[in-house]
Amino acid sequence: MLTAIIPIDLKRRPKDIIQKAISIAEATRENNFKIIFGHGNRFTKYDHVFIEALGEYNNVIVNSYDCSYKYINTSLLRNFAFKLVDTEFIILLDVDIYPDVVLFEKYKNKIQKGVKPFYILPCLYLTKHGTHILIKKKISVELLKKRYFDFSRKEFLHLASPSSITILKSESYKKIHGFDESFQGHGYEDFDFLIRLYNHHFLSKLKSDFLIDKPCHSPLFTTGFRKYLGEYCLDILLQKDLALHLYHDKKHNDSYYSAREENYRIFRDKYKNAISDECHYDTTLLLSFIQRCIDRGDDIRDYSIYFDNKPGHVDRYDTMYRKVKYILGI
Repeated sequence: MLTAIIPIDLKRRPKDIIQKAISIAEATRENNFKIIFGHGNRFTKYDHVFIEALGEYNNVIVNSYDCSYKYINTSLLRNFAFKLVDTEFIILLDVDIYPDVVLFEKYKNKIQKGVKPFYILPCLYLTKHGTHILIKKKISVELLKKRYFDFSRKEFLHLASPSSITILKSESYKKIHGFDESFQGHGYEDFDFLIRLYNHHFLSKLKSDFLIDKPCHSPLFTTGFRKYLGEYCLDILLQKDLALHLYHDKKHNDSYYSAREENYRIFRDKYKNAISDECHYDTTLLLSFIQRCIDRGDDIRDYSIYFDNKPGHVDRYDTMYRKVKYILGI
């Protein structure tokens, strides 16, 4: 059995989050799949609705934490959810992730067979249109992914690799002491967790370019810590096994996202003294990916979309109104 731990704080977009939490519970109730929501209870009407609605599902546990802090702390909520885990394997999810149980079970089984100690699933972010046609079952997961590899733009924003979607043993989570709760708001708590998880299993030396903080739209042009974590995902990229992130509105001035700068400072200070002088011959994942294609006998043209590193989402927004909003930054 696999248990998903999902942080829930209804300070932001409560209606959307409640609806998605119910959808995940509904989609997994007939599967061998458990969900534990780490719920930051602010004692609002939405919190009451959430607890009541999710309490109807036998495969769901809501572990509510009396929330008095100002900022959303997903690290704390994940750790609080983990307290009630009683299965050997867990998956770290956000409420916006489409519940592709077949994909999740595939990689849990690989861990069970000893192929790797954990897996990080790349995550494909959908537009509002892509989310609508998937949720309304106007398209299958398989066909939607095929459109991505065929360079369709209307359904997709970008691909995140690495992402925070991680399948691992509960024992590993415990041994690295879960998430660092000093991270508040959005950003870097997942990278910190993944680095500690990776080092727990492989004891890698941090190269001189490790702290470079430069997001990329292509998973193959990533640099710094994203590159080193992303290298662990290359085999999954070759399998085209992508998780899907459902669309939600994002406010540019949201305090949840403005915490990123402070979170990067915490992240940098944790690792700056462990950086070595050792350099890596390739500052991206391009050569590693090409070599793996050669080793597998794959046609690299089947993965052409991975090489698309065009910045921004303006060519991928699904309506003219959204394109104008993106251009104007509103």
